[in-house]
Amino acid sequence: MNTYRSKSAAWKLAGLLLTVAVAAQAAYVILSDNRRMEGTEIRMTADGSVVLTTDRGPVTLSKGQFKLAMADKVPAEWEKVGQAVQAKKYDDAITQLNELARKYRGLGLDVQAIQMLSKVQMMKGDPGAAVTAIETLFRMNPAAKGSPELAWSFREALLGAKQYDRLNTELNEVVASGSRPDAARAQIMRGDIKMAQGQGEGAVMDYLRTVVFFGSEQAVQPEALFKAADTLEKLRDPRAKEMFKKLVQEYPSSPEAQQARSRI
Repeated sequence: MNTYRSKSAAWKLAGLLLTVAVAAQAAYVILSDNRRMEGTEIRMTADGSVVLTTDRGPVTLSKGQFKLAMADKVPAEWEKVGQAVQAKKYDDAITQLNELARKYRGLGLDVQAIQMLSKVQMMKGDPGAAVTAIETLFRMNPAAKGSPELAWSFREALLGAKQYDRLNTELNEVVASGSRPDAARAQIMRGDIKMAQGQGEGAVMDYLRTVVFFGSEQAVQPEALFKAADTLEKLRDPRAKEMFKKLVQEYPSSPEAQQARSRI
């Protein structure tokens, strides 16, 4: 994994851990009549029922009695995961995240746990395991397919695992029917595929297509510019410095600009 991708994965994981850690809230269930029932703890049984602990004691709800069940966030457990990742004890973090996914299966937190798990496995250098983990979650909890960020974690894992044909199929679907921001991200990832296959010139073209055709999608522009400049530099193309300058001038506060300043 290259330095840029390693730093990017670390930033994304740190942000994800922080988001979960600060979003403490009570466990709750949305009943079939849309009423909300809150509690202090929740768990799902093997048959798909949920047991919600309320101030009046535990309440068991079968599948037909609720539309949605969400676990309370567990900052203490997330903090342990963060500590393990920071210490590069990836196996410990993976064990903890697998347990969180099992414990909170179907309760929302399993999706976040597996998303984190996939990123930790990528940092460990095992993208194949990240693909398998997400696929397993999709089988056990089909609703997880509706998580946009988990979908992108899956695509990143496919890229790392060199499953390019599957990834290209995914990206074509995103470009054809996804949102414009997602299409812009897909265009960047098309460049990543070419770069991973040693097709530098083709990768540059894909990154620059993102800059030109998705200029209104400001969130992805720093990444597209950095990757275009970085690839041009690898190709010993003198236009690389101008691209780095453009990135620093137009997106000075972006993480990519911080990396670009030393290369102007």
